Amino acid sequence: MRFLYIIFFFGLCFNFYGQELPPIINYSAKDYKAGNQNWMITQDENHHIYVANNSGLLSFNGEQWKLNQLPDGSFLRSVKYIDKKIFSGSYMDFGYWEEDDKGELNYTSLNELVDSPFLDGEQFWHIETVANYVVFQSLRRLYSYNLNTGKVVVIPSEYTITNLFKLHQKLYYQVAEKGLYEISSDEPKIIVPYAELKNQLIVDYFEYKSEKYIVSRNQGIYLVKDSTLVANHPLAIKQLEGESIFVAKLINKNILALGTIGDGLKLFNLENGSLTHIKQPNLLNNTVLSLFSDDDGNLWTGLDNGISIVNLNSSVKIFTDTFGDIGTVYCSYQEGEWLYLGTNQGLYVRKGNEKSFTLVPNTSGQVWSIQKVKGDLLIGHDKGTFLLKNPSQVEQVYSLSGTWQIKEFNDGFLQGHYNGLSFSKDGKDFKLLNNYDLSSRNIVIDKNKNVWVGHDHKGVYKTKVDTLTGEVSVLNNYSFTNEGAALTVFIFDDQLYVSTAKNIYEYSTEKDEFVLAEKFNKLFKNENRITGISKKIGNSWWAFGEEYLFQITKDAFQDELKIEKIPIPINLRGISTGFENISYLDENTYLVGSNFGYVTFKIPFNKLILSDLKINSVSFSGKGNNYKRLFLENDGIELPYKNNYINFSFSVPQYDLINDIKYSYRLKGYNNTWSAWNTSGKANFENLPFGEYTLEVKGKLKEDESNVEKYSFEVLKPWYLSTAAIVIYVIFLLILFFLTHRVYTNYYKKQQEKLIQKNKKKLEMQELAAQQEIVTLQNKQLETEVESKNRELAASTMNIIKKNEFLSELKNKLSNSESKRDIQEVIKIINRNIAEKDNWKLFKEAFDNADKDFLQSVKEKHPTLTSNDLKLCAYLRLNLSSKEIAPLLNISVRSVEIKRYRLRKKMELDHEQGLVEYILTF
Repeated sequence: MRFLYIIFFFGLCFNFYGQELPPIINYSAKDYKAGNQNWMITQDENHHIYVANNSGLLSFNGEQWKLNQLPDGSFLRSVKYIDKKIFSGSYMDFGYWEEDDKGELNYTSLNELVDSPFLDGEQFWHIETVANYVVFQSLRRLYSYNLNTGKVVVIPSEYTITNLFKLHQKLYYQVAEKGLYEISSDEPKIIVPYAELKNQLIVDYFEYKSEKYIVSRNQGIYLVKDSTLVANHPLAIKQLEGESIFVAKLINKNILALGTIGDGLKLFNLENGSLTHIKQPNLLNNTVLSLFSDDDGNLWTGLDNGISIVNLNSSVKIFTDTFGDIGTVYCSYQEGEWLYLGTNQGLYVRKGNEKSFTLVPNTSGQVWSIQKVKGDLLIGHDKGTFLLKNPSQVEQVYSLSGTWQIKEFNDGFLQGHYNGLSFSKDGKDFKLLNNYDLSSRNIVIDKNKNVWVGHDHKGVYKTKVDTLTGEVSVLNNYSFTNEGAALTVFIFDDQLYVSTAKNIYEYSTEKDEFVLAEKFNKLFKNENRITGISKKIGNSWWAFGEEYLFQITKDAFQDELKIEKIPIPINLRGISTGFENISYLDENTYLVGSNFGYVTFKIPFNKLILSDLKINSVSFSGKGNNYKRLFLENDGIELPYKNNYINFSFSVPQYDLINDIKYSYRLKGYNNTWSAWNTSGKANFENLPFGEYTLEVKGKLKEDESNVEKYSFEVLKPWYLSTAAIVIYVIFLLILFFLTHRVYTNYYKKQQEKLIQKNKKKLEMQELAAQQEIVTLQNKQLETEVESKNRELAASTMNIIKKNEFLSELKNKLSNSESKRDIQEVIKIINRNIAEKDNWKLFKEAFDNADKDFLQSVKEKHPTLTSNDLKLCAYLRLNLSSKEIAPLLNISVRSVEIKRYRLRKKMELDHEQGLVEYILTF
């Protein structure tokens, strides 16, 4: 965020008066997200800032702004911190704010302690503290609040009270048409009567060198002497004539800060009378409503639109050339009260604290160097070489090529230019030297009169220059490849060196080569040099880094080098790589050129003291991002698992433009590695697993690290992993194990029963199989018996048939015999032997043995059949033909056929169905 302010500063600032100004930080209403007007400013023991704003109380911890609003949303006119309370005055109310255990400010009104009601529309414009009292000033009354007793005493006034002041633990206030009063233990005591003040409005009452002074709204500064005003005195500043001063404050014991209406901020040095005038756009607004000097000496200005911080104690001052009036500064030189700047637009000069720089006539174009050689001030220019005769006159002494640098050599002048080297005995008539035509931007002459020329792309050339013959002899060329942008040849402590962007090399006479300069490189082991460009100034060697300028000097007591880091970041000295420059002015003041103008600084450099880091707020949330604050005292902080999103805000209060506070943190229990240093004063963690955590955070200002602040908390287990849930899970598992055991027991029991049943069935099947086998055997035996019976039946049938046939044949023959009586007797015997009844009886017994139940089945199905029909059925079942059946029935074949026909009809057989086939189905 501070980097953005730097960009804002350089993008918008324009110094109308051409002055070097201290660094300024601007905060607009968009930055702090509140009202535009800011009235009073105060600071607590943690270095946090509080501002009375149109929208409420603004608090600022160096990283985050926060607006704290009154219950009725009213504006604030005044604010003052004392005894861990922030007292504020507003419309028809005054009271105090206190920070709770969560780091939030809560408001308590004191209006109920006032016996008499407030005047209609009363506002409290100023607050001062003395001893145990806090005094609130409105336009008609003073209200004194006792911190010990909690009582409020009203000091009324007949006329308007215009202002309230504090000086040496005493309070003073001005009453219109009465004068300036001192609040004493008795009655208010008049210090300056109205007869002296008349209609002058006092904006400040201060003491300087044991003398008391007042600053009036429109008539400047008066010395107060024996209750009278003295206009003619040493501090009577003419520049204040006609000014409308709204607020004034003596700061740093000798700087009188004056906030004006419409003309910005004016800083008067009461010691030397110098004036620094800061106005738009350096300030966000030209109307200054309040002034406050913080613990680090920074001047806070509450503006009609925004807040500006002036780093008065900074060793740095900035000259900004926003509109390109002078251009990019490539070099500079101070001679007496004259400051010269060599830029891409020409040579500019300014005397003392004059308002602006002036272009030296006839010097338009790029100026590469300003050097004093043998008493002459020579200018290396794109057009050649110029001799400065006076601050407004130059003489061109060389015009063949652009000049980079001029050195004293052999009682004359040796210069490096775009096309090589040239020499002049008197500094005017320069002659081009032969045999060397490379650009000679960097020249060093060693004690042996060797001329070393540095070339950014081809390395370093060791040459010998003969000024009598005008010849240049190249003795050697030392290459430095892959070493980054630009290089510089320089002599330090009588030793020749080359600096590249990556390394520093020293020349070895024995080897005739450049080797790594371990003493130098050791100093830069952990530093980041961004270019090989460097500068030897006096006994110091200067190099350029990302965040620092590096000053290397030799320790006076030891043969060691020491490094001093000047915290001027590249943002303040932006310039094309290879054209970085620094020069010495006077009184330990150095100037660094940039694309924006230039930066000056003094050494020893005022280093800021790093304040303690403080965790300002801790808040937690679930996935809905509705964050709620936690107590800052972190004993036993427990967060539900569903609220495992946690945010931390922390800060090291620091209000200096060129010094960025960086932070690093780690969350032990989650990640024990420290984060990379960054400028954000926040740490966010989302969806943390359950467990115990400790946040550790630290700050860093350049090389100094702050204290490590810690905050411990615990994310509880989710409900499904809580002790109660685990007990339930155990019980459930036990029940599950029990049920599973029961299920498996029942299962195996059933399986066992099934196995038993299976084995039983198997035995039964085996038994049944055995029985079936027995039945089969029995059936086979029965079949054998049936077959035997059938054979017997067939044999019997055949015997009957044959016997009947025989008897029939015999009967037929006997019938033809002549002996009738004997024959009749024989026929009777024959008829008796072939009687059907006897044959049927014999046949039926045999048939029943062979085909049991057949006749019964036929009878059941066809109950109308007679016994003769059944006989025919039995004979047909034996598959006997009609011819074979006839003898058995003792009838003719024709009669058998008739019987068969009648049987079909009784059985109601279809014409297509065979009688024998049907009988065989039974």
